[in-house]
Amino acid sequence: MKPVSFYLVTDTHYFENELGAEGKAFEAKMATEQYFVRESSAIVKSTFARISEDKETDIVIIPGDLTKNGEKESHKSFIKELYKLKESGKKIYVITAGHDYGEFSYAFRNDERIQVEGTDFNELPHMYRDFGYGDAIAIDDPTHSYVAEITEGVRMLAICCDSKDQPKGAMDERHMAWAKEQIDKAKEDNCSIFAICHYPIIPSVPVFDLVGDAKIKEWRKVASFLADNGIEFILTGHMHIQSINECYSEKGNRLIDICTACLAGSPAKYRKIEIDEKSVLKVETIDVEDFGWDMNGLTAQEYCHKKFYDAIIARVRGALSGGKGIVKILKAFGRKRFDKITVGAVERLLFIKRDKAIKNKKLKELVGEVGVGIFLGDGPHTEGTPVYNFISGILTRFSFVLKRFEPKLSKNGEKIDLRGMLLDTIGNNKGFSDNNAEFSLK
Repeated sequence: MKPVSFYLVTDTHYFENELGAEGKAFEAKMATEQYFVRESSAIVKSTFARISEDKETDIVIIPGDLTKNGEKESHKSFIKELYKLKESGKKIYVITAGHDYGEFSYAFRNDERIQVEGTDFNELPHMYRDFGYGDAIAIDDPTHSYVAEITEGVRMLAICCDSKDQPKGAMDERHMAWAKEQIDKAKEDNCSIFAICHYPIIPSVPVFDLVGDAKIKEWRKVASFLADNGIEFILTGHMHIQSINECYSEKGNRLIDICTACLAGSPAKYRKIEIDEKSVLKVETIDVEDFGWDMNGLTAQEYCHKKFYDAIIARVRGALSGGKGIVKILKAFGRKRFDKITVGAVERLLFIKRDKAIKNKKLKELVGEVGVGIFLGDGPHTEGTPVYNFISGILTRFSFVLKRFEPKLSKNGEKIDLRGMLLDTIGNNKGFSDNNAEFSLK
């Protein structure tokens, strides 16, 4: 791979606040969200300002979900920020995704959700012509995928899988045939080539393999296609998580998937990536820092993670609401106990071996901390740690329930091990970091 360095920023979810971001409907919507609406523009502006200070790395890549929900005014404001970044000497390449177009964009005013002007899918290449599309060597019209030579001898295959009239979150045979033509053309022209896609190709954590849109459809097929055709790494987003994964095709070719978190929300991170003269891929994670917001004395990272923590707790409480009859009564009881019960009490209730290190921690706190930790990457709860042992004990007690679900979740004859999936999701056992890592390329 020829030397190159660039910034990777994903899921900016930019929102123009003048459209409306206040009231009861807004607060109810955002109570369970991982990304932030009011703060998004401030976070983007602050991050772009920091990136512009780097005079050595002049490329910025943003793979999709540029706006909150395709609001025309959000696109206009975001594009103004892109032009400011471009004026600092940066070359910027974007692709769009499902949050960037649609007829039903909305904002919040006077305690209600209101509809605002959206953006048509076919408007996007023109709107972002100065940020990748105008420099494209080739464009796939149905999907708006494209190829650009981001620096001499290095091309980027930008795969768009959220198209208006194409299968969402998928690469069909026609799309792959187009991609293969572009990869082959790069080889003919003696150019290195890598790829970007909004959707992760490899599930970011094992349990995401069971979530329909958490990765590209038929991900093993797509991963093998890319690896066997010479794509060694791909840059992705969508799941708002810090993860780096690798997989091998049946032919033994490796694909590295570098999935980066939501910028405008927790984990609030972006990356700087470098391929050096020895073809070593170096991934560095950078935290979003202070963005000029009143954060009640918290750092930017503390503020973002607390909001996500609160959203996780709100989602659990929501799941323990509603129902009828005995179900409603049981949920109400569970919701009340969830706020107060300790880990030690759960261990006693389920006859799980107790661990003094976490016995006094409230279950609510543990759930929130583990949830935030999964998305931060480098999950610390590996085998032998107190949290791992606690969750392992619970899963063992309810193994009879898991066994009933496993056959239903199995696909293509592959057996699912739910217990193993869940435990591997809370702890990083891959042998390399989700945040800062190095790989030798061919």
